[in-house]
Amino acid sequence: MWKELKLKDKQDELFVVVDRKDRIVGFRTRFDCHHNKKLIHRAIGIVIFNSKGEILLQKRSKYKDLHPGYYTVSASGHVGKGETYLQAAKRELLEELGVRIPLKKGGKHIAKIKEETEMDCFFTAQYDGPFYPSKDEVEKVEFVKISQLKSLIPKLTPMAILRFQQLKLL
Repeated sequence: MWKELKLKDKQDELFVVVDRKDRIVGFRTRFDCHHNKKLIHRAIGIVIFNSKGEILLQKRSKYKDLHPGYYTVSASGHVGKGETYLQAAKRELLEELGVRIPLKKGGKHIAKIKEETEMDCFFTAQYDGPFYPSKDEVEKVEFVKISQLKSLIPKLTPMAILRFQQLKLL
């Protein structure tokens, strides 16, 4: 089925697997981590606010392996072998949105959804644009008012919902 969809996510990409205290215990593939909730792997999420206090949402490409076509936080991804959370966040911002902007670390926690378990570190930033979204990863980006988030829940990824709850926006 994945080959039919022409997924852009490399299923053999290695993720950093950690214990509940965020100590590295090994490395496993994207496929393994997205199909075994026992494998806690490092991830990042970035929420960008504009000068009006609105949040930048990203609509995921239809070629993503999890939740294609759903809206999520401004940028997100996984921490690669040898990367820090901040390095991964800066890389994902550049890969997904084509920008380099200052980030503020928000917090870190274990996030569980149906398909996976992540050690999730999230960051925030303020930036009005412009953005240069990657066509392989992002269908579109748009700023929305915080008051609109609740009505968008059916269109949000489960991880986005958790991240917005962590930021007390939902």
